[in-house]
Amino acid sequence: MRQNARHAAAAGIFAAMSSEEKSEQLLARIQGQSDAQIDFGARYEGVPADQLEIYRAMVRGQDNAFNRELSLVHNLLQPGDVILSTGDTFGAKVITKGQKFGYEHARSSHVALMHAEFVCVDAMPSLGVSNRLVSEVLTDVKPGWRVIRCRKLGSEHMDRVYQACAFYLAQPYKILPSKKPMKAAAYCSELARKVFLHTGITGIGIPNDRVLSPGKFDELADNHPQWEDVTEQVKPAIEFCMKYPKLMGMTTRLMIEGLKLNRKRFEERKAQIKQIQLAASKNAISKEKAKELIKSIREIENTMNHKFWDYTK
Repeated sequence: MRQNARHAAAAGIFAAMSSEEKSEQLLARIQGQSDAQIDFGARYEGVPADQLEIYRAMVRGQDNAFNRELSLVHNLLQPGDVILSTGDTFGAKVITKGQKFGYEHARSSHVALMHAEFVCVDAMPSLGVSNRLVSEVLTDVKPGWRVIRCRKLGSEHMDRVYQACAFYLAQPYKILPSKKPMKAAAYCSELARKVFLHTGITGIGIPNDRVLSPGKFDELADNHPQWEDVTEQVKPAIEFCMKYPKLMGMTTRLMIEGLKLNRKRFEERKAQIKQIQLAASKNAISKEKAKELIKSIREIENTMNHKFWDYTK
């Protein structure tokens, strides 16, 4: 129910943004709230008491410490950056130990990708493929996490990285001994492989013909000339996100909720097609009418900015 409310709120915001007049009216309403109203929202969002003053200033579009500090770390993290971490659970220990047969210095149990600044995409057992803040990805992990970057990944690839990260959202999580990329499921390192394959970049050491584990990315980080460790370079950005996780969650929400809304609308269109096909099979509508209706839905789908992994033409 809460997620449905978020979808509705996001839809309302995007509708308002489509009109300059409505955007200005919405902004004026938000900025015109009383301290009590703003503080209520802060408590709902879980903003710490010591960051309440910053939150008020952010809501009102005033100068604040969050924005000043953000300007110092802006663009340190880049789409396609790979975060390697080791969980502090029994399962993570099993994964890490098992990988040493393939690479003796393997130490990572999880791989996440930067989708956009401060927003990651990864595959988790309980969530499938989803967006999470970098602060969430690095919660409850052992010290020694690192961030690596593909040297061949340039600005000309950023759109493809962004689209690929969105493409795989909501894929179910499965660990299968698949040598080839899985079409309808993902686990963490396998998701990273699929995103990099989507970019078309070759010669970066990511195999397309064998089972891929997080330890392979440790090997790339340690030995492959097309990968560099940028942990120290990006650490200020990650520390900033860890310092302000709730405020960062609010600043990135429009992107995350927007993609969720895109995905929800896509699922609704899929359901409509199934209903039309079912109606046609029961002779509730003619086959010609069904084809016409499905064609119109497909045409809408083809105009969408985002396609998803279970999209069919």
